[in-house]
Amino acid sequence: MKKIFILMAGALLMASCVKEAGSSVAKAVLGDVSVMEFPAQNPTPKSVTIVSDGTWHVTAPSWIVADPSTGSGETVVTVTVSENMDAEGMLEPRKDTLILSGAKLSSRHLVIVTQAGDSYRNAQHTTVSEVAALSDGKSFILDQGVVTAVTSAGFVVTDGSVNVYVNSRQEVSVGDKVTMKGIKGTVNGVAVVSQADACSVIESGTCEYPEPLNLNEQIATYAAAAMDYVKASGIVSAGNLVVTVDETEYVVKQIDAPADMNLSALNGHKVTLWGYSYGILGAKMLGVLATKVQDDGLDQVIYFEDDFEWLAPWTASGVSDDVANNSVNTDGAPNVFGNAATYGDMIAKFQEIGYGYVWGWKGQDWSDGNPDNGNKRTLYLQKNYLKFGKTSYSSGLRMPALKAIEGTDDVLLSFDWCYCMTGTGLPDLTTLTLVIDGDGTFADTQDKVSGTLVSEQPIDGDGKTKLEWQHAEVRINGASATTTVTIRPTNSDPTVTNSARKQNRWYLDNIKVVPAAGGQGGGVKPGTTVLEEDFEWLAPYAEAANAPDDVTDNKVGSSPNIMTVQDLQPIMTALQDKGYGYVWSGKDINGWQTSAPTDGNGQTLYLQKNYLKFGKSDYSSGLVLPAISALSGATNLELTFDWCWCMTGKSKPDIMTLTVEVDGVTTELTSEQPTADDLTKLEWQHATVSITGATAESRIILRPTNTDPYVSNAARGQNRWYLDNIKVVTK
Repeated sequence: MKKIFILMAGALLMASCVKEAGSSVAKAVLGDVSVMEFPAQNPTPKSVTIVSDGTWHVTAPSWIVADPSTGSGETVVTVTVSENMDAEGMLEPRKDTLILSGAKLSSRHLVIVTQAGDSYRNAQHTTVSEVAALSDGKSFILDQGVVTAVTSAGFVVTDGSVNVYVNSRQEVSVGDKVTMKGIKGTVNGVAVVSQADACSVIESGTCEYPEPLNLNEQIATYAAAAMDYVKASGIVSAGNLVVTVDETEYVVKQIDAPADMNLSALNGHKVTLWGYSYGILGAKMLGVLATKVQDDGLDQVIYFEDDFEWLAPWTASGVSDDVANNSVNTDGAPNVFGNAATYGDMIAKFQEIGYGYVWGWKGQDWSDGNPDNGNKRTLYLQKNYLKFGKTSYSSGLRMPALKAIEGTDDVLLSFDWCYCMTGTGLPDLTTLTLVIDGDGTFADTQDKVSGTLVSEQPIDGDGKTKLEWQHAEVRINGASATTTVTIRPTNSDPTVTNSARKQNRWYLDNIKVVPAAGGQGGGVKPGTTVLEEDFEWLAPYAEAANAPDDVTDNKVGSSPNIMTVQDLQPIMTALQDKGYGYVWSGKDINGWQTSAPTDGNGQTLYLQKNYLKFGKSDYSSGLVLPAISALSGATNLELTFDWCWCMTGKSKPDIMTLTVEVDGVTTELTSEQPTADDLTKLEWQHATVSITGATAESRIILRPTNTDPYVSNAARGQNRWYLDNIKVVTK
């Protein structure tokens, strides 16, 4: 900038030499300083050098003096400001503009002059509601507010009626009553505290939230004019919550999310989010400061699911929770067959869902007559789950048919169970067996009868046990809409011959059937975005580094290497935190820590605006995408991204091909960039690659096909390329 100023000044002075002194008003006025900052007390004069092609004059407020106040040609102007003080101390900070004017608006130079002061000299004592109503830039003293949310960069404070975000890191916790000094601002159309000082905690406490505004009902028309307490439910895609209303997708984007509430690890999950609205960020995009995140599980294809919470009306009072209490309470476990008046409608609900009751080996159903003494049908209530069996009698449950399956599919059946114990803590040592009726076989036995499920509940040296849930998963191949599964003790004789304890009592909860690995559903609904990256988060770094935009400009600029420029190290850290891997010349996918060659130039990852560039002459590099944790089994995916090869400063193309590698399977991509007369144009290529049977452990690698450390690209000798807009969707 200094060099440019000198050249322009010289040109202006040459022009001024051909005119008589003072003969004209300047048509161009240039200065070498545009901003001046002064302390409140004992400010030292500063200077600005002005060059012009004629006469200029100064316009300034009374507290700024420029000497000389007029001039022409090249002139050094001394700028002096008065003290910003009175008998009581510093006055408020002040800011104004020194104008050195020529003939018209375009022929003037501006110097922004600021002087320090006490921002809170005339601050008024306010409530949170009054803070929100202040004009931007106004200072205040908040006498009291309650902290209702803490983010990674600030906190929300309220007076019970209005909420304001304090965009400043402070040592506060939810429920704290605080006082502070601050400056009012506005972000995304909502009130914020843009500067906070002297924040102190008056006392700690708790926070009660109001009934949230349900965004799923109002998001289409919601204006977010105030910082409301809101709630939204949807599917996480690319780290954002996607709320679908009337087939339209709206994005709820977390702002300054604390680490324990960040959605980035929940892609593909159903999530409910509570927090404070933080303005409209764009078309169909709302910002939210989170107070609570509830993971409602993967957005899976679910063929059947029952957590037995529907039992609550019958288990509301007087019913035990044996497993949680690690104690058998026979008084709190009513037998549903013992009181038709109380439990008859509950049995009807079991039948309506499609369950069957199994007694011993006979397969007795709900409507069958009791066995001989009337006490052998045993199904006991717990809170809210089931208990089966009693001394000398076994019982089990037949699941409803898997009606949601179209055709046949391999499925994963899971449930929680544990065996019971005596009042003195001796275990029943029950084992379970599953039996299929209809289509399908168990993967472990290739039969309709499963292997034996053995509990791993702890047993101490005195032979006593602890009631502790065991999670069981069993794969069934070839299940259909007619398939039913019975869960029962392995020994299902009417009179139990369990040699260890003479009883088969056990608990059951949380039954779930989903597509298994390799099944048609893969565990995640088709069309779900499980990974998305547009690299827009690189913008602050690209701007600070003045990174080029080679592809848009069709010109190869000077790109900073993220691997070697110290100021860009946070980018490498962020990529690692997101789960990306770096590959250098086909080496380890954790190549961020791989030693560079002896000349130090081997690791190459360059910053563009806002995308990435890989490789340099004689060195190849590529990117490994994060593992897709949302996948619960082998799943077919569609990968899309934009890429193009690079070229020399003389537009000679690199003529490279790109390879997508997944679990050892490779797909080679060629570019269709124009190469007329052996010259090329930088032009984005949109790639689409189908991936079969990917799992949560799979890694997708994007790299040059030729990954030799010293590139033998016969066409050009280099493999340099650009990457942007990655997206992975389930098929």
